Amino acid sequence: MRVLIADARASTRGALRALLEHDTHCRQVIEATDAQSVLAALRDGPDMLLLDWGLPGLAAEALVARARTVCPNLVIVALGHHAPTWQAALAAGADCFIDTVHPPTDFMELLHRLCPGALKALASAT
Repeated sequence: MRVLIADARASTRGALRALLEHDTHCRQVIEATDAQSVLAALRDGPDMLLLDWGLPGLAAEALVARARTVCPNLVIVALGHHAPTWQAALAAGADCFIDTVHPPTDFMELLHRLCPGALKALASAT
């Protein structure tokens, strides 16, 4: 699976990259720091987008809509920690929402459980 991490904070991107690079399902990790870099990275056809719901540059709802236009089969995982965020993310078309208050050890389990479509895409690509 090719994963695009979209978060303005280098520490968050680094932590997510470290988790993903140790996962046998992940074969490439791409990073983006704002909406424009997400849109540019979508041209490479990632399987999954981990999207900080507060990413600068474009409202998250608009970014999800544009991402769906460019990559219709993209699995979009919204990341955040406020109750209204998960509702907005799902209403905007995100496939799932992961609350960032979960410990990092739970992250990959949650990702695999919530996003089986990305794992199926990986299985069919190999």
